[in-house]
Amino acid sequence: MPDRDEARRGAGGLRTALTPHPHRGDLIAAGAVPLTVGVVLVNARLEDVWGTGVFLVLTALACVLVLGMGVLAPLEGERPRAYQQALLLAGLVLLLISIVRLAEVLGVDDPLDSSGTTTWIFGLLTLVAAWLVERRRSAVCMLVAALAALVTVLSLVDWVFAPEGPTTVRWVLLLLAIGFTLAALGQRAARPREAVYLVDAAGVAILLLGLTFLGALITPLTFLGAPGGAPGGGWKLILVAAGFGLVAYAAVDREPGPAYVGALILLLFVGLVGLPGEDGASLWFWPLAMLLLGGAAIAAGLRPLRPLPPEPPSGAGPPAEPVPGPGARGAGPGPLWTGERRD
Repeated sequence: MPDRDEARRGAGGLRTALTPHPHRGDLIAAGAVPLTVGVVLVNARLEDVWGTGVFLVLTALACVLVLGMGVLAPLEGERPRAYQQALLLAGLVLLLISIVRLAEVLGVDDPLDSSGTTTWIFGLLTLVAAWLVERRRSAVCMLVAALAALVTVLSLVDWVFAPEGPTTVRWVLLLLAIGFTLAALGQRAARPREAVYLVDAAGVAILLLGLTFLGALITPLTFLGAPGGAPGGGWKLILVAAGFGLVAYAAVDREPGPAYVGALILLLFVGLVGLPGEDGASLWFWPLAMLLLGGAAIAAGLRPLRPLPPEPPSGAGPPAEPVPGPGARGAGPGPLWTGERRD
């Protein structure tokens, strides 16, 4: 048993050594960020010089260090501090690179070019990020989990069904946006921060949906499919409704993230609808609809106000005392209707 006790003491000592002190958390996070950038640069610059196993060991050790500190850092409140969020995000970046290197060690030449490999890579990333949401109450990890789940589902659809053209991908993105929105509604009361990031993920899904109409040369995501021509009226309605909805949500909840995504969607809508199409150079339909909608909203806001009723005079006395009922303490019997006749 002494060997087992020594192993436990060694594990406990390693855990203590990797646990950041709160008063040094900002300094540790300030070092973890450039360390992560350095590891990413090594993976990119020395790709043709070092072996895949060396990259896996180097990146995995950095991931254990950075992500381990983010997990072990003590929570001082309901939410992790900024330095803990930085450690968790940097650790997830290193985790993704480590999984990609692991796939290469297992014999996959280009892991991110294979739909099947991409599915389990981002599926694993989704599980880890979701676990961090529950374990560390990290709201920003919800965004990472949602975006990783988005890539996982798209890769799975491409792997299993191999759809021709972008139509299937567009419907999948629309369903994902609806799912993220429903999840945000379910989390809004209990976890408002997580709900905001789920709304951001829904906006990103709609943004990717719009990008499929710009063709494969505009977006680097090859699984979004080939160009499919100009969007129809239904897709245009989805884009403009999502854009306005995200901006309205940001205004009501005072969250800037959905407003940025909504503005990008509206800019994309303008670019797609503003191009000459079957309607030609005319005001019909969308230019006229937007002008009428905006003008009606402004007119409703500028309509004359109705005068409020006058306030009661300041010298008015206090309100009259309520008259006690027959059953109140100290009240006389008084007449009481009981359904029987009294003589």
